[in-house]
Amino acid sequence: MERVGRELEARHYLGEAVKVGHGLVQIAETKGRWVALLVWGASAKRLKGREAWIGWDARTRASRLKLVVNQHRFAVLVDGVANLASRVLSLSARSLGEQWEARHGYRPLLAETFVDVERFAGTCYRAAGWVELGLTEGNRRSADYYVPNERPKQLWVKPLVADARQRLCAGEVEAAQARGVNAAPVGVMPLGQVQLGSLHEALRAVPDPRSRNRRHRSSTVLTIVCLGLLMGQRRVMDFVRLATQLNYRQRELLWYYKAPGKKVGIAPGKDVFYVLLRSIDPEALAGVLNGWLAAQRGALPANLALDGKVVGERLAQIVSLVDSESGATVAQGLMSDATGGETLAGRRLIGAHALDGSVVSADAGHANHETPRTIVEAGADYVLQIKDNTPAVKKSLQALVERRPPFLPAPAQDTAG
Repeated sequence: MERVGRELEARHYLGEAVKVGHGLVQIAETKGRWVALLVWGASAKRLKGREAWIGWDARTRASRLKLVVNQHRFAVLVDGVANLASRVLSLSARSLGEQWEARHGYRPLLAETFVDVERFAGTCYRAAGWVELGLTEGNRRSADYYVPNERPKQLWVKPLVADARQRLCAGEVEAAQARGVNAAPVGVMPLGQVQLGSLHEALRAVPDPRSRNRRHRSSTVLTIVCLGLLMGQRRVMDFVRLATQLNYRQRELLWYYKAPGKKVGIAPGKDVFYVLLRSIDPEALAGVLNGWLAAQRGALPANLALDGKVVGERLAQIVSLVDSESGATVAQGLMSDATGGETLAGRRLIGAHALDGSVVSADAGHANHETPRTIVEAGADYVLQIKDNTPAVKKSLQALVERRPPFLPAPAQDTAG
């Protein structure tokens, strides 16, 4: 490591990097000769451009920040070798995830770095497949916090897997990322106080079906449930855990029950969630939630995915319209066996929204005549998965694929005489 420090002091305008959090040094060499150095470490704590590109809210960012690694230094040690920088960047990204996992026990999903626009154009990053996300606000790290330096940098990111954004936003992470996920700090939520308050206010319109045991308001419990659903949570115990993670001000905002003589509201327990979710009117809840989503988000995203989920022990079943790029929930429909199941609930959800210019994708459970018709009538196109539940369609498509390469036009006919 002493040689790494010396090379960086000699070759990099910022000198040796200060270690913050987990780190890794990559050395590119050819025939035993060092040709480049890359120093990786902790990602930036907050970046508006990165969060917008990924689709992160504050809570998801706080818990999954370690799945992004920052390239603190990149130094080319030899001169006159064409395309060396971009080649090293490409090779380093391919091996970074595996090397990081071997050292720290989890595999990151995204790499980031900053380029000083007064010194460099970032050409080698573009050539290596990195994505430019614009300028930062111009802050620099000082120990564990940031101070303004009035020198905005170009922000570049490189997905280390093809579906990095979806994985970074998914309700649950895969095993390879599990050790890189931290519990979000108490009070860090995907919604700010104004949005959280407006959601609670909207859910007051949902009738409370309980005849007794109303210590915890239904609007309080339903706000926690909806907040969890928007975060990709599906189990009752996830909602219970989320309820305990709200801070004092958030509990006041949601009208948590206060025991006599106590100043801090008490989070509802699992029995409260079970009783309410077993008896709530799913249509009324879905209608209020979708109205709130529409007011908050405005126009629906262009690419949507339709999926069905079940809240623990089949207390409620959910069909969601989800932004397939960011993973953000756009609209939801709750159903029970009495309402016809996922397929009918999905059609109702699609039919209730204007989807002009969108592409709706769905799994094989929605491969029928009525669902595509509903999608087209809503102004959208569709991509449906075909399996053995539609044998005739599957057979026809297989024959079509065998005759013509997918996504490629047929060869032009030679009409010369």
